[in-house]
Amino acid sequence: MEKTLVQKSRTGEKAREITYRILLNGMLRELGNGKFYQGVPKYDLLTAQALKKSNYTLHLRFEMKKSGLFLFAPVSYRSESAFHEYGFPVWAVDHNNNKTFEVNIQKLIELIYREFSDRYTETGLEHFEKRIQSSLRNLELTTEACLQQQSLLSYSFLESEQMLPAGHNLHPFTKSRMGFSEEEQVLYGPEFKNGFQLEYFLIHKDCISEKSLPGISAKEIFGKLASIPENYDSKTANDYYVVPCHPWEAQYLQTTKGYADLLGSGKVIHLGPSGEEFFATSSIRTLYSPKFNWMLKFSLHVLMTGSVRTNSLKDLKRGYASSVWWEQEKESFEKDFSSLKLLLEPSSLSVDYNGENIDSFNILIRENPFSSKDKVLLLARLCQDETTDRSNFTTHFFNDVVAHLSKETEDAVINWFQKYAQLLISPLNRLFNQFGMAPEVHQQNLLIQLNDQLLPETIYVRDGQGYLLRESFKEKYTKSIENCPEIETLFIRDERLLDIVSHHLLVSNFSALISSIGKTGLIEEQKLINILYQEFERVHQSEPSDFTNYALHQRYWAVKSNLQSAVLDVDGGVNASAIAYAKVPNILHKYFFSEQLIHPKGKEVFFKRYFPKEDVITGMRPIDLDNDLEMLHEWFNREHAVKIWQMNWPIDELETYYRLMLPSDEAHSYIVESNDEPTCNIEVYWACRDIVGDYYEVLPTDYGTHQFIAPIDPKKKFVSPSTQSMVDYVFAQPQVGKMVGEGSVDSLASMMNKAHVGFKVEKVIEMPHKKANLNFCYREWYWEKFPLNKDVQITTNITKNE
Repeated sequence: MEKTLVQKSRTGEKAREITYRILLNGMLRELGNGKFYQGVPKYDLLTAQALKKSNYTLHLRFEMKKSGLFLFAPVSYRSESAFHEYGFPVWAVDHNNNKTFEVNIQKLIELIYREFSDRYTETGLEHFEKRIQSSLRNLELTTEACLQQQSLLSYSFLESEQMLPAGHNLHPFTKSRMGFSEEEQVLYGPEFKNGFQLEYFLIHKDCISEKSLPGISAKEIFGKLASIPENYDSKTANDYYVVPCHPWEAQYLQTTKGYADLLGSGKVIHLGPSGEEFFATSSIRTLYSPKFNWMLKFSLHVLMTGSVRTNSLKDLKRGYASSVWWEQEKESFEKDFSSLKLLLEPSSLSVDYNGENIDSFNILIRENPFSSKDKVLLLARLCQDETTDRSNFTTHFFNDVVAHLSKETEDAVINWFQKYAQLLISPLNRLFNQFGMAPEVHQQNLLIQLNDQLLPETIYVRDGQGYLLRESFKEKYTKSIENCPEIETLFIRDERLLDIVSHHLLVSNFSALISSIGKTGLIEEQKLINILYQEFERVHQSEPSDFTNYALHQRYWAVKSNLQSAVLDVDGGVNASAIAYAKVPNILHKYFFSEQLIHPKGKEVFFKRYFPKEDVITGMRPIDLDNDLEMLHEWFNREHAVKIWQMNWPIDELETYYRLMLPSDEAHSYIVESNDEPTCNIEVYWACRDIVGDYYEVLPTDYGTHQFIAPIDPKKKFVSPSTQSMVDYVFAQPQVGKMVGEGSVDSLASMMNKAHVGFKVEKVIEMPHKKANLNFCYREWYWEKFPLNKDVQITTNITKNE
């Protein structure tokens, strides 16, 4: 279905929103210094002063240790991964200097630079800021260009490559193109849809190095684009190649020191512009023509995102090597998986003069299977942080899917996502497990060919330099390496390769896509996560591998530290091994997340139980911070609490503790009442997100508890009823496999109480704040102690007569 996208132009504001979002989410992923903060505090008056001016009840509080302050960013959309959206303004709270202030983009850049820097320098900050500002200015230009076009959506390959105004949402310099003037940006940026002729050179064959698969000739391919002019004799035709160059790069080359000598040698002759027009794809330097069955990937001495985008000789070797390797292996792979295609770069060309590589002429020739009639989506187009409202491309696309499938909205989205996951996970697992190969399937490398119903039909992956091989498979490919030594460059340590797969597939691909679809409001992210988990589990059962095991069971996924690399000015294009990786929680573990335990609704008592032996009715409810805080503060300052719990903090600190805990995915706090009188505080926590998970092989089905019995009078403690009620409640949730505890070794009473209901000590662990007994309990152990509790129902309809 064709549809017109109409959006109101507010490009400057959108550009700042996108930049804020990328910077804040990048910091959250890489430093882990942000936590959700709920409401406006009663006792932290300085924070209250800032948050009372906010229209949001939920913020992310970032601790900026090196600047001695906290940032509060209003959360307008909370994602299951670190792809949140934010409202404005962002506030800084500085307790040391007793002040609050709004944080503009320049101040945020400075604070982030300082937080990431090992050594703060004004020069370093200026360089970092300059690149951010370049991205900001270009975001305004590209967003405005895409809004003004308001073209009919055809879902063509070229449209998908060009309509990417927001770019890469995992890099702080998403649209930085330092080297392009504004005029050149309009000429050569894909968002402006301008076609242009290539510049051509005649280059003597003695200067040419070509690597091509049999039956493919760079000379013949380029000869179809432009021929040698008639005023050159036939000898020239035999001795010279016609070599294209990106027009911007041709101008750059003419400014270089050795260009005059190059021309004067007669080995290189500049012919000028000629032939068919080409169009920039999303990478800018890879050019496409619907009339030509090859795409050309040129060098561009332009600083884009994290690197100057030139083709190195290693890139050329890798592109050719992956083509040689894949030509040998693809037949056996495609027997089972014909719907995943690796686009090859079967020919490359480089130019040397006086023993020096002229990288402006380094070219990779890529397959082009796309006609103007094909419906093809670049994954990045679905994932980009286009706008904070819901009138973006992803919303329009999935509304079109709904219309084509004639299904309920959720069912249509689920159908599309299931198909996408099926087309991708099984073949990638086979590549990794049996072929030892992992292509870099991030947003900008993955293209989805759609059928007439707009469902995924075929997946295309590009960038042959990123078709990487596991080092453990090197022996298997010994003969291949002997025939093509360049294949050696494709091997990566298995552990490192899993981190690369994690970043590209699990974070940049699936996590970003799930978040982007969730932001449309058409379906909850959790439902897509459940589908993804089930597909990974299905594949793992049929063909288990390190790949599926990592995706399903690794507590944290690896993600590239792009923001850190940007601050430290690390060029990942030149030295990929210098890129560090951070850790983000595995979102597939949310499949086992108990919303009831960690995000209970309401403040009323939801569970009551009568214990005839003690003649007590216990009730349980989530804490009501507005009414319970002072009571909890008094409890934690009681003598028996201070020694073990060590939570006798000032009341403003205790309030902050709860305002950070309650909206988190880590834990929730409850009050147990005995005969309607509050007597006990319980915290239920998800162990895989808690520090205790660092001390054993934690499972996402593990849930733990902390229990504090408040009364001093033994007759009012009701320890066993409170504990049983707590365990009943936790084990009533289907997501729970076992319960975990880590009571202080100094608290004999706590361990005796746990043993009373079936917990068993596994080992003693040294935690930062205490020495603890790590203990576990399964339902069977609990029910062995209390057989009748197996039938306990979570209900409020209990009286002492029952």
